[in-house]
Amino acid sequence: MKKSIILTLTMLLFQLGFSQENWDKIDLGNWGEIKMPSSLEVQSGNYKKIIDYQKRHFSVNAERIVFQQKGVNNGKNLDTYGRIIIRTDFASEEFPDLNTTEITSQDIADLNQMYKSQIYEVANNPTYPAKIIKWNGVKIVTLNGNKSINYSYVRQMNGKPQTYSEFYIFWKGNRQHTLNIEYRIIDSDKWKSDLEKATKTFKLK
Repeated sequence: MKKSIILTLTMLLFQLGFSQENWDKIDLGNWGEIKMPSSLEVQSGNYKKIIDYQKRHFSVNAERIVFQQKGVNNGKNLDTYGRIIIRTDFASEEFPDLNTTEITSQDIADLNQMYKSQIYEVANNPTYPAKIIKWNGVKIVTLNGNKSINYSYVRQMNGKPQTYSEFYIFWKGNRQHTLNIEYRIIDSDKWKSDLEKATKTFKLK
């Protein structure tokens, strides 16, 4: 039994590594990096500089970067929806260091109310009205050694298919780095695995 479990885990780890072998490694300016699934492309308008094509190593330097389902830049593959959106915002003062600051249950409650209010305010925008189907509360999670504020929700716009959206928010100095994944729930089999694996490759430098 023990040998069987070890063999299964070894195969799973091998499959995970192999599936990411041909993923592009993207440097995000001088502050972070992520691996982009082969099912996605960099949205037009974001410059992708080749560092080492053979090793699938590239660089994108922008304050907002979008990875979308491959083909959209050429007007194709529009019948599905999968996104990784990364953006950087700057504040006039420094944010607390999530890695060293003690986060209390009251802090979590306050953050949950703040982000929930923001999402519902955007959803109530008459220009792009949306209905929040489900809100998953704020929690603190760690990605590659860095703590982040994590929350997710399900929304629906104008009767269109429901979309799952998840956020990871990192505070570093006066910068707020946001990692957001989105996909249509009816396309979960197509996008959920790749986007979650990509999230786990995100690193702050």
